This record gives sequence, structure tokens and C-alpha cells, in this order.
Amino acid sequence: MFEIEGICDWCKRPSYLTRHNYVDGKYHHSCEKCNDLAKLDVRQFNLAEQQLRDQREE
Repeated sequence: MFEIEGICDWCKRPSYLTRHNYVDGKYHHSCEKCNDLAKLDVRQFNLAEQQLRDQREE
């Protein structure tokens, strides 16, 4: 799961990372320590983005 080496987008520390995808096509990477926060952050963004898209379609 944490196979990518790089800098965590949340804590800015070098580590092994996992990728988090946003519904708008962008993505960020988080380390194991920041993973729970990152999942929550990305989930909240994706839900809000989907609601905005649904409103625009109406």
C-alpha cells in the first residue's frame, strides 16, 4: 500500500506514500502517519465536489 517514495503532501516529510485520488482528476500522496487524515480530507472534498456537480446538473 505504501510503495511510492516521496514527500507527504500533508506533513511534508520524506516517506513511503500511498496515493489519494480526487473526483476532479487530481491526486495527492500521504505517508502512513497522515493516511487517516488524508482519507478523511479527500473524502470530504469528493463529497462536496459531487454535490456541487449534482446541483449544476439540475
